Amino acid sequence: MKNLTLFISIILLSFNYSCEDVLDEKIYGQIADSDYWNTEEDAVTAVKAAYASTRGGWEGLSFWQFCVEDMGTNIATGGYFATLDYQAYTGWSGTTPDFVDWGLWPSFWRSINYANTILDRLPGMDIDEDVKQRVMGEAYAIRAMIYFYLVNWFGGVPEITTTTETPMVIPRESMESNYILIENDLKAAIERLPEKSELMAMAETDYGRLSRGAARSLLARAYQQQGKWSECASMAQEVIASGEYALETNYMEIFSLANEGFQNKEVIWVLPFIAGTSPVVDANVLQVYLWRAPEISDYNIYYDWNGEIRVTTSFFSSFENGDKRKAGLFSSTDGTADPIMLLKYPPDPSTEGFNSGTDYPMIRYADVLLMRAEALANLGELDGAAAEVNKVRARAGLPAIDAAGFTSVSLLNHIHNERRWELYFEGHAKRDMIRMDYDQMIAYIKTQSADWEAVTAERYLLLPLPSSAIASNPGLTQNPGF
Repeated sequence: MKNLTLFISIILLSFNYSCEDVLDEKIYGQIADSDYWNTEEDAVTAVKAAYASTRGGWEGLSFWQFCVEDMGTNIATGGYFATLDYQAYTGWSGTTPDFVDWGLWPSFWRSINYANTILDRLPGMDIDEDVKQRVMGEAYAIRAMIYFYLVNWFGGVPEITTTTETPMVIPRESMESNYILIENDLKAAIERLPEKSELMAMAETDYGRLSRGAARSLLARAYQQQGKWSECASMAQEVIASGEYALETNYMEIFSLANEGFQNKEVIWVLPFIAGTSPVVDANVLQVYLWRAPEISDYNIYYDWNGEIRVTTSFFSSFENGDKRKAGLFSSTDGTADPIMLLKYPPDPSTEGFNSGTDYPMIRYADVLLMRAEALANLGELDGAAAEVNKVRARAGLPAIDAAGFTSVSLLNHIHNERRWELYFEGHAKRDMIRMDYDQMIAYIKTQSADWEAVTAERYLLLPLPSSAIASNPGLTQNPGF
Protein backbone atom coordinates (compact mmCIF):
# COMPACT_ATOMS: atom_id res chain seq x y z
CA MET A 1 0.00 0.00 0.00
CA LYS A 2 1.35 3.40 -0.94
CA ASN A 3 -0.37 5.39 1.81
CA LEU A 4 1.31 5.33 5.20
CA THR A 5 -1.40 6.87 7.35
CA LEU A 6 -2.82 3.47 8.22
CA PHE A 7 0.42 2.63 10.01
CA ILE A 8 1.77 5.98 11.17
CA SER A 9 -1.39 6.31 13.25
CA ILE A 10 0.13 3.95 15.81
CA ILE A 11 2.98 6.39 16.33
CA LEU A 12 0.60 9.33 16.58
CA LEU A 13 -1.40 7.65 19.30
CA SER A 14 1.62 6.10 21.05
CA PHE A 15 -0.61 3.44 22.55
CA ASN A 16 1.08 1.23 25.16
CA TYR A 17 0.05 -2.25 26.28
CA SER A 18 0.98 -4.97 28.70
CA CYS A 19 1.35 -8.56 27.54
CA GLU A 20 1.13 -9.74 31.14
CA ASP A 21 -2.58 -9.13 31.52
CA VAL A 22 -3.86 -8.56 28.03
CA LEU A 23 -7.45 -9.62 28.71
CA ASP A 24 -8.27 -6.63 30.87
CA GLU A 25 -5.83 -4.09 29.54
CA LYS A 26 -6.85 -0.52 28.77
CA ILE A 27 -5.37 1.62 26.06
CA TYR A 28 -3.41 4.49 27.51
CA GLY A 29 -1.40 6.93 25.47
CA GLN A 30 0.94 9.81 25.91
CA ILE A 31 -2.00 12.06 25.01
CA ALA A 32 -4.37 12.58 27.94
CA ASP A 33 -7.96 11.45 27.39
CA SER A 34 -9.15 14.99 28.11
CA ASP A 35 -7.08 16.21 25.16
CA TYR A 36 -8.15 13.40 22.88
CA TRP A 37 -11.45 11.99 21.57
CA ASN A 38 -12.58 15.47 20.58
CA THR A 39 -12.28 15.79 16.80
CA GLU A 40 -13.01 13.85 13.64
CA GLU A 41 -9.27 13.48 13.17
CA ASP A 42 -9.02 11.86 16.61
CA ALA A 43 -11.70 9.32 15.71
CA VAL A 44 -10.15 8.43 12.35
CA THR A 45 -6.65 8.20 13.81
CA ALA A 46 -7.96 5.85 16.50
CA VAL A 47 -9.59 3.45 14.06
CA LYS A 48 -6.50 3.41 11.85
CA ALA A 49 -4.51 2.37 14.90
CA ALA A 50 -7.04 -0.40 15.48
CA TYR A 51 -6.49 -1.65 11.92
CA ALA A 52 -2.73 -1.54 12.34
CA SER A 53 -2.94 -3.54 15.57
CA THR A 54 -4.32 -6.56 13.69
CA ARG A 55 -1.22 -7.16 11.59
CA GLY A 56 2.51 -7.48 11.91
CA GLY A 57 5.46 -9.49 10.76
CA TRP A 58 5.29 -12.06 13.52
CA GLU A 59 2.28 -10.95 15.55
CA GLY A 60 -1.37 -11.16 14.62
CA LEU A 61 -2.19 -11.70 10.98
CA SER A 62 -0.02 -11.85 7.83
CA PHE A 63 1.99 -14.96 8.69
CA TRP A 64 0.36 -17.20 11.26
CA GLN A 65 -2.83 -17.75 9.28
CA PHE A 66 -0.67 -19.46 6.66
CA CYS A 67 0.86 -21.68 9.32
CA VAL A 68 -2.33 -22.49 11.20
CA GLU A 69 -4.54 -22.98 8.17
CA ASP A 70 -2.61 -23.92 5.00
CA MET A 71 0.38 -25.59 6.63
CA GLY A 72 -1.90 -27.41 9.02
CA THR A 73 -3.19 -29.46 6.06
CA ASN A 74 -1.59 -31.38 3.21
CA ILE A 75 -1.33 -28.23 1.07
CA ALA A 76 2.07 -27.19 2.39
CA THR A 77 4.90 -28.02 4.75
CA GLY A 78 8.24 -26.65 5.94
CA GLY A 79 9.13 -23.57 7.92
CA TYR A 80 11.16 -22.97 11.05
CA PHE A 81 10.82 -24.46 14.53
CA ALA A 82 7.57 -22.77 15.53
CA THR A 83 5.77 -23.71 12.32
CA LEU A 84 7.21 -27.22 12.45
CA ASP A 85 5.87 -27.62 15.99
CA TYR A 86 2.45 -26.77 14.67
CA GLN A 87 2.55 -29.07 11.66
CA ALA A 88 3.82 -32.01 13.71
CA TYR A 89 0.55 -32.20 15.68
CA THR A 90 2.60 -33.64 18.52
CA GLY A 91 3.30 -32.52 22.06
CA TRP A 92 1.11 -29.45 22.09
CA SER A 93 0.69 -27.79 25.48
CA GLY A 94 0.13 -24.39 27.05
CA THR A 95 3.66 -23.47 25.95
CA THR A 96 3.96 -25.38 22.64
CA PRO A 97 3.69 -24.22 19.87
CA ASP A 98 5.25 -21.17 21.47
CA PHE A 99 3.96 -18.70 18.86
CA VAL A 100 0.48 -18.99 20.37
CA ASP A 101 1.75 -17.17 23.45
CA TRP A 102 3.70 -14.38 21.77
CA GLY A 103 2.33 -14.25 18.23
CA LEU A 104 -1.42 -14.75 18.47
CA TRP A 105 -3.19 -14.52 21.81
CA PRO A 106 -1.94 -11.13 23.08
CA SER A 107 -2.15 -9.55 19.65
CA PHE A 108 -5.76 -10.61 19.14
CA TRP A 109 -6.86 -9.25 22.50
CA ARG A 110 -4.98 -6.02 21.92
CA SER A 111 -6.95 -5.52 18.70
CA ILE A 112 -10.24 -6.21 20.50
CA ASN A 113 -9.26 -3.65 23.12
CA TYR A 114 -8.58 -1.02 20.47
CA ALA A 115 -12.02 -1.66 18.94
CA ASN A 116 -13.72 -1.59 22.34
CA THR A 117 -12.09 1.74 23.23
CA ILE A 118 -13.47 3.28 20.04
CA LEU A 119 -16.96 1.90 20.67
CA ASP A 120 -16.87 3.23 24.24
CA ARG A 121 -15.69 6.73 23.36
CA LEU A 122 -17.21 7.64 20.00
CA PRO A 123 -20.91 7.83 20.99
CA GLY A 124 -20.13 10.79 23.26
CA MET A 125 -18.07 12.70 20.72
CA ASP A 126 -19.51 15.85 19.14
CA ILE A 127 -18.35 15.22 15.57
CA ASP A 128 -19.90 14.75 12.15
CA GLU A 129 -22.42 11.92 12.43
CA ASP A 130 -21.36 10.26 9.16
CA VAL A 131 -17.75 10.09 10.35
CA LYS A 132 -18.83 8.79 13.73
CA GLN A 133 -21.02 6.05 12.29
CA ARG A 134 -18.39 4.93 9.78
CA VAL A 135 -15.65 4.65 12.40
CA MET A 136 -17.97 2.77 14.74
CA GLY A 137 -18.87 0.42 11.90
CA GLU A 138 -15.19 -0.26 11.29
CA ALA A 139 -14.60 -0.96 14.98
CA TYR A 140 -17.53 -3.42 15.08
CA ALA A 141 -16.17 -5.25 12.03
CA ILE A 142 -12.60 -5.39 13.34
CA ARG A 143 -13.83 -6.82 16.64
CA ALA A 144 -15.97 -9.39 14.83
CA MET A 145 -13.10 -10.44 12.57
CA ILE A 146 -10.76 -11.01 15.50
CA TYR A 147 -13.40 -12.95 17.43
CA PHE A 148 -13.93 -15.12 14.35
CA TYR A 149 -10.27 -16.15 14.40
CA LEU A 150 -10.35 -16.68 18.14
CA VAL A 151 -13.41 -18.93 18.09
CA ASN A 152 -12.12 -20.99 15.16
CA TRP A 153 -8.59 -21.40 16.48
CA PHE A 154 -9.25 -21.64 20.23
CA GLY A 155 -12.95 -22.46 20.68
CA GLY A 156 -15.22 -20.39 22.91
CA VAL A 157 -13.43 -17.42 24.47
CA PRO A 158 -14.29 -14.61 26.91
CA GLU A 159 -16.51 -11.86 25.55
CA ILE A 160 -15.03 -8.46 26.29
CA THR A 161 -16.99 -5.63 24.75
CA THR A 162 -16.00 -2.59 26.80
CA THR A 163 -12.99 -0.99 28.46
CA THR A 164 -15.06 0.62 31.21
CA GLU A 165 -15.08 -2.54 33.32
CA THR A 166 -11.99 -4.54 34.28
CA PRO A 167 -13.06 -7.71 36.13
CA MET A 168 -10.24 -9.86 37.46
CA VAL A 169 -11.95 -13.09 36.44
CA ILE A 170 -13.36 -13.38 32.91
CA PRO A 171 -14.80 -16.80 32.06
CA ARG A 172 -14.92 -18.42 28.64
CA GLU A 173 -18.20 -18.29 26.77
CA SER A 174 -19.51 -20.93 24.36
CA MET A 175 -18.73 -20.87 20.66
CA GLU A 176 -22.46 -20.33 20.05
CA SER A 177 -22.41 -17.23 22.24
CA ASN A 178 -19.27 -15.94 20.51
CA TYR A 179 -20.94 -16.31 17.13
CA ILE A 180 -23.96 -14.32 18.32
CA LEU A 181 -21.55 -11.51 19.23
CA ILE A 182 -19.83 -11.81 15.84
CA GLU A 183 -23.12 -11.73 13.94
CA ASN A 184 -24.46 -8.76 15.91
CA ASP A 185 -21.23 -6.81 15.44
CA LEU A 186 -21.25 -7.41 11.69
CA LYS A 187 -24.90 -6.43 11.37
CA ALA A 188 -24.06 -3.21 13.23
CA ALA A 189 -21.13 -2.68 10.85
CA ILE A 190 -23.26 -3.25 7.74
CA GLU A 191 -25.69 -0.54 8.91
CA ARG A 192 -22.88 2.00 9.26
CA LEU A 193 -20.29 1.33 6.55
CA PRO A 194 -20.21 2.78 3.03
CA GLU A 195 -19.94 0.69 -0.12
CA LYS A 196 -16.64 0.48 -2.01
CA SER A 197 -18.01 2.79 -4.71
CA GLU A 198 -18.88 5.38 -2.06
CA LEU A 199 -15.36 5.20 -0.64
CA MET A 200 -13.97 5.83 -4.12
CA ALA A 201 -16.42 8.70 -4.69
CA MET A 202 -15.31 10.40 -1.50
CA ALA A 203 -11.66 10.10 -2.65
CA GLU A 204 -10.71 7.77 0.19
CA THR A 205 -7.02 6.93 -0.04
CA ASP A 206 -6.80 4.09 2.51
CA TYR A 207 -8.19 1.18 0.54
CA GLY A 208 -7.61 -1.14 3.50
CA ARG A 209 -10.49 0.40 5.42
CA LEU A 210 -13.61 -1.73 5.61
CA SER A 211 -16.64 -1.33 3.39
CA ARG A 212 -20.21 -2.59 3.67
CA GLY A 213 -19.32 -5.34 1.19
CA ALA A 214 -16.49 -6.51 3.45
CA ALA A 215 -18.79 -6.66 6.49
CA ARG A 216 -21.40 -8.58 4.48
CA SER A 217 -18.74 -11.00 3.28
CA LEU A 218 -17.44 -11.55 6.82
CA LEU A 219 -20.99 -12.23 7.96
CA ALA A 220 -21.50 -14.74 5.15
CA ARG A 221 -18.29 -16.44 6.32
CA ALA A 222 -19.57 -16.58 9.91
CA TYR A 223 -22.82 -18.16 8.68
CA GLN A 224 -20.84 -20.59 6.52
CA GLN A 225 -18.72 -21.75 9.43
CA GLN A 226 -21.82 -22.39 11.56
CA GLY A 227 -23.67 -24.26 8.83
CA LYS A 228 -26.38 -21.58 8.58
CA TRP A 229 -26.77 -22.24 4.90
CA SER A 230 -29.86 -20.14 4.07
CA GLU A 231 -28.34 -17.13 5.80
CA CYS A 232 -24.97 -17.70 4.14
CA ALA A 233 -26.49 -17.99 0.66
CA SER A 234 -28.57 -14.86 1.19
CA MET A 235 -25.72 -12.74 2.54
CA ALA A 236 -23.34 -13.86 -0.20
CA GLN A 237 -26.00 -12.97 -2.76
CA GLU A 238 -26.21 -9.45 -1.31
CA VAL A 239 -22.51 -9.03 -2.03
CA ILE A 240 -22.90 -10.44 -5.54
CA ALA A 241 -26.01 -8.36 -6.31
CA SER A 242 -24.36 -5.14 -5.13
CA GLY A 243 -22.33 -5.02 -8.34
CA GLU A 244 -19.38 -3.65 -6.38
CA TYR A 245 -17.01 -6.51 -7.20
CA ALA A 246 -16.05 -8.82 -10.04
CA LEU A 247 -13.51 -11.49 -10.87
CA GLU A 248 -10.19 -10.27 -12.20
CA THR A 249 -9.56 -11.62 -15.69
CA ASN A 250 -6.15 -13.05 -14.78
CA TYR A 251 -5.77 -15.05 -11.56
CA MET A 252 -2.25 -13.86 -10.79
CA GLU A 253 -3.26 -10.21 -11.29
CA ILE A 254 -5.27 -10.47 -8.07
CA PHE A 255 -1.99 -10.49 -6.15
CA SER A 256 0.06 -8.20 -8.39
CA LEU A 257 1.77 -5.22 -6.75
CA ALA A 258 0.68 -3.11 -9.72
CA ASN A 259 -2.96 -4.01 -9.11
CA GLU A 260 -3.18 -3.02 -5.44
CA GLY A 261 -5.81 -0.54 -4.34
CA PHE A 262 -9.39 0.23 -5.33
CA GLN A 263 -8.60 -0.63 -8.95
CA ASN A 264 -8.50 -4.32 -7.97
CA LYS A 265 -12.00 -5.49 -8.86
CA GLU A 266 -11.88 -8.70 -6.87
CA VAL A 267 -10.42 -7.90 -3.48
CA ILE A 268 -13.17 -7.05 -1.00
CA TRP A 269 -10.95 -6.48 2.00
CA VAL A 270 -7.18 -6.54 2.11
CA LEU A 271 -4.46 -6.16 4.72
CA PRO A 272 -2.33 -3.51 2.99
CA PHE A 273 1.40 -3.60 3.59
CA ILE A 274 4.32 -1.45 2.59
CA ALA A 275 8.06 -2.03 2.71
CA GLY A 276 11.00 0.29 2.37
CA THR A 277 9.51 2.85 4.76
CA SER A 278 10.92 4.71 7.72
CA PRO A 279 9.93 3.86 10.36
CA VAL A 280 9.82 0.27 9.17
CA VAL A 281 6.36 -1.27 9.20
CA ASP A 282 6.25 -4.98 9.94
CA ALA A 283 4.69 -6.42 6.83
CA ASN A 284 4.20 -9.70 5.04
CA VAL A 285 7.15 -11.90 6.08
CA LEU A 286 6.11 -15.11 4.34
CA GLN A 287 8.71 -14.71 1.60
CA VAL A 288 11.77 -14.99 3.86
CA TYR A 289 10.77 -18.52 4.82
CA LEU A 290 9.93 -19.79 1.33
CA TRP A 291 11.89 -22.49 -0.42
CA ARG A 292 13.38 -20.84 -3.48
CA ALA A 293 13.82 -22.68 -6.72
CA PRO A 294 17.23 -21.95 -8.33
CA GLU A 295 15.41 -20.95 -11.52
CA ILE A 296 13.46 -18.22 -9.69
CA SER A 297 15.86 -15.45 -8.59
CA ASP A 298 13.41 -12.60 -7.96
CA TYR A 299 12.91 -13.63 -4.32
CA ASN A 300 16.64 -13.40 -3.58
CA ILE A 301 16.12 -9.78 -2.52
CA TYR A 302 14.75 -11.16 0.76
CA TYR A 303 16.79 -12.49 3.63
CA ASP A 304 17.02 -16.27 3.38
CA TRP A 305 16.12 -17.71 6.77
CA ASN A 306 16.02 -21.28 5.47
CA GLY A 307 12.44 -21.89 6.47
CA GLU A 308 11.80 -23.72 3.22
CA ILE A 309 8.03 -23.37 3.34
CA ARG A 310 6.89 -25.23 0.26
CA VAL A 311 3.80 -26.67 -1.38
CA THR A 312 3.39 -30.44 -1.37
CA THR A 313 3.62 -32.48 -4.53
CA SER A 314 0.25 -34.05 -3.72
CA PHE A 315 -1.44 -30.65 -3.78
CA PHE A 316 0.46 -29.56 -6.90
CA SER A 317 -0.64 -32.73 -8.67
CA SER A 318 -4.28 -32.35 -7.61
CA PHE A 319 -5.08 -29.54 -10.09
CA GLU A 320 -7.00 -30.33 -13.22
CA ASN A 321 -5.09 -30.10 -16.48
CA GLY A 322 -5.05 -26.55 -17.80
CA ASP A 323 -5.96 -24.89 -14.48
CA LYS A 324 -4.49 -21.39 -14.70
CA ARG A 325 -4.45 -21.06 -10.92
CA LYS A 326 -1.46 -23.38 -10.91
CA ALA A 327 0.57 -20.41 -12.15
CA GLY A 328 1.00 -19.45 -8.50
CA LEU A 329 3.23 -22.52 -8.05
CA PHE A 330 6.54 -23.56 -9.59
CA SER A 331 8.10 -26.99 -9.90
CA SER A 332 11.42 -27.80 -11.50
CA THR A 333 10.19 -31.35 -12.06
CA ASP A 334 6.57 -30.65 -13.03
CA GLY A 335 5.47 -31.90 -9.65
CA THR A 336 7.13 -35.30 -9.81
CA ALA A 337 9.32 -34.50 -6.81
CA ASP A 338 9.58 -32.07 -3.90
CA PRO A 339 9.92 -29.21 -3.41
CA ILE A 340 7.32 -26.91 -5.00
CA MET A 341 7.79 -23.14 -4.77
CA LEU A 342 4.98 -20.71 -3.94
CA LEU A 343 4.85 -17.79 -6.41
CA LYS A 344 1.38 -16.53 -5.56
CA TYR A 345 2.64 -13.51 -3.62
CA PRO A 346 5.12 -11.61 -5.79
CA PRO A 347 8.41 -10.22 -4.49
CA ASP A 348 8.43 -6.55 -3.57
CA PRO A 349 11.39 -4.63 -5.03
CA SER A 350 11.10 -2.14 -2.13
CA THR A 351 11.81 -4.83 0.46
CA GLU A 352 14.18 -4.12 3.35
CA GLY A 353 15.23 -7.73 3.63
CA PHE A 354 12.25 -9.29 5.36
CA ASN A 355 9.42 -6.77 5.16
CA SER A 356 7.42 -7.22 1.98
CA GLY A 357 4.84 -4.72 0.77
CA THR A 358 2.82 -7.45 -0.91
CA ASP A 359 -0.79 -7.08 0.28
CA TYR A 360 -2.70 -9.97 1.80
CA PRO A 361 -6.34 -10.45 0.70
CA MET A 362 -8.61 -11.23 3.63
CA ILE A 363 -11.72 -11.65 1.48
CA ARG A 364 -12.18 -11.61 -2.26
CA TYR A 365 -15.05 -12.08 -4.65
CA ALA A 366 -14.18 -15.66 -5.69
CA ASP A 367 -14.41 -16.70 -2.04
CA VAL A 368 -17.91 -15.21 -1.82
CA LEU A 369 -19.00 -17.07 -4.97
CA LEU A 370 -17.74 -20.33 -3.52
CA MET A 371 -19.37 -19.60 -0.16
CA ARG A 372 -22.69 -19.22 -1.92
CA ALA A 373 -22.04 -22.38 -3.95
CA GLU A 374 -21.37 -24.36 -0.77
CA ALA A 375 -24.49 -23.00 0.89
CA LEU A 376 -26.71 -23.80 -2.11
CA ALA A 377 -25.27 -27.31 -2.39
CA ASN A 378 -26.08 -27.93 1.26
CA LEU A 379 -29.62 -26.67 0.60
CA GLY A 380 -29.99 -29.12 -2.31
CA GLU A 381 -29.97 -26.36 -4.95
CA LEU A 382 -27.37 -28.04 -7.15
CA ASP A 383 -27.98 -26.03 -10.33
CA GLY A 384 -27.46 -22.76 -8.51
CA ALA A 385 -24.38 -24.11 -6.74
CA ALA A 386 -22.83 -25.28 -10.01
CA ALA A 387 -23.52 -21.90 -11.62
CA GLU A 388 -21.48 -20.12 -8.95
CA VAL A 389 -18.65 -22.65 -9.21
CA ASN A 390 -18.56 -22.23 -12.98
CA LYS A 391 -17.92 -18.50 -12.68
CA VAL A 392 -14.71 -19.31 -10.84
CA ARG A 393 -13.78 -22.19 -13.15
CA ALA A 394 -14.20 -20.04 -16.25
CA ARG A 395 -11.53 -17.64 -15.03
CA ALA A 396 -9.30 -20.65 -14.31
CA GLY A 397 -9.67 -21.75 -17.95
CA LEU A 398 -11.61 -24.89 -17.04
CA PRO A 399 -14.81 -26.32 -18.54
CA ALA A 400 -18.11 -25.84 -16.75
CA ILE A 401 -19.42 -28.57 -14.50
CA ASP A 402 -22.95 -29.94 -14.95
CA ALA A 403 -25.02 -30.26 -11.80
CA ALA A 404 -26.73 -33.30 -13.29
CA GLY A 405 -23.54 -35.27 -12.82
CA PHE A 406 -23.42 -34.67 -9.06
CA THR A 407 -25.19 -35.51 -5.85
CA SER A 408 -25.17 -32.99 -3.01
CA VAL A 409 -22.31 -34.89 -1.37
CA SER A 410 -20.17 -35.20 -4.50
CA LEU A 411 -20.76 -31.56 -5.43
CA LEU A 412 -19.69 -30.45 -1.96
CA ASN A 413 -16.56 -32.52 -2.35
CA HIS A 414 -15.87 -30.77 -5.63
CA ILE A 415 -16.50 -27.35 -4.09
CA HIS A 416 -14.00 -28.20 -1.38
CA ASN A 417 -11.41 -28.92 -4.07
CA GLU A 418 -12.28 -25.69 -5.86
CA ARG A 419 -11.73 -23.77 -2.63
CA ARG A 420 -8.33 -25.41 -2.21
CA TRP A 421 -7.29 -24.65 -5.80
CA GLU A 422 -8.63 -21.11 -5.69
CA LEU A 423 -7.68 -20.04 -2.15
CA TYR A 424 -4.45 -21.87 -1.35
CA PHE A 425 -2.19 -19.88 0.95
CA GLU A 426 -4.94 -17.41 1.78
CA GLY A 427 -5.56 -18.79 5.26
CA HIS A 428 -8.67 -20.97 4.85
CA ALA A 429 -7.49 -24.56 4.40
CA LYS A 430 -7.79 -26.16 7.84
CA ARG A 431 -11.04 -24.40 8.66
CA ASP A 432 -12.45 -25.55 5.32
CA MET A 433 -11.29 -29.13 5.81
CA ILE A 434 -12.76 -29.38 9.30
CA ARG A 435 -16.08 -28.08 7.98
CA MET A 436 -16.18 -29.91 4.64
CA ASP A 437 -14.18 -33.12 5.18
CA TYR A 438 -13.89 -33.72 8.91
CA ASP A 439 -12.85 -37.36 8.57
CA GLN A 440 -10.02 -36.43 6.22
CA MET A 441 -8.83 -33.75 8.64
CA ILE A 442 -8.66 -36.29 11.45
CA ALA A 443 -6.92 -38.80 9.17
CA TYR A 444 -4.34 -36.18 8.17
CA ILE A 445 -3.58 -35.32 11.80
CA LYS A 446 -2.97 -39.00 12.46
CA THR A 447 -0.43 -39.19 9.64
CA GLN A 448 1.57 -36.36 11.22
CA SER A 449 1.14 -36.91 14.95
CA ALA A 450 3.39 -39.08 17.12
CA ASP A 451 1.04 -39.01 20.11
CA TRP A 452 -2.51 -38.98 18.74
CA GLU A 453 -3.26 -42.46 20.07
CA ALA A 454 -2.54 -41.26 23.59
CA VAL A 455 -4.25 -37.87 23.39
CA THR A 456 -6.71 -38.34 20.43
CA ALA A 457 -6.44 -36.64 17.06
CA GLU A 458 -9.42 -34.40 17.93
CA ARG A 459 -7.20 -32.68 20.47
CA TYR A 460 -5.39 -30.97 17.60
CA LEU A 461 -8.44 -29.34 16.02
CA LEU A 462 -7.98 -26.34 18.33
CA LEU A 463 -4.92 -24.52 19.57
CA PRO A 464 -4.13 -24.69 23.29
CA LEU A 465 -4.63 -21.53 25.31
CA PRO A 466 -1.30 -20.10 26.52
CA SER A 467 -0.42 -21.07 30.07
CA SER A 468 0.43 -17.42 30.76
CA ALA A 469 -3.12 -16.36 29.86
CA ILE A 470 -4.66 -18.98 32.15
CA ALA A 471 -2.34 -17.91 34.97
CA SER A 472 -3.36 -14.25 34.63
CA ASN A 473 -7.10 -14.93 34.31
CA PRO A 474 -8.48 -17.61 36.66
CA GLY A 475 -11.71 -17.63 34.65
CA LEU A 476 -10.01 -19.31 31.70
CA THR A 477 -10.03 -23.07 31.33
CA GLN A 478 -7.76 -25.02 28.97
CA ASN A 479 -9.04 -26.79 25.88
CA PRO A 480 -9.73 -30.53 26.27
CA GLY A 481 -6.66 -32.75 26.25
CA PHE A 482 -4.17 -30.11 27.37
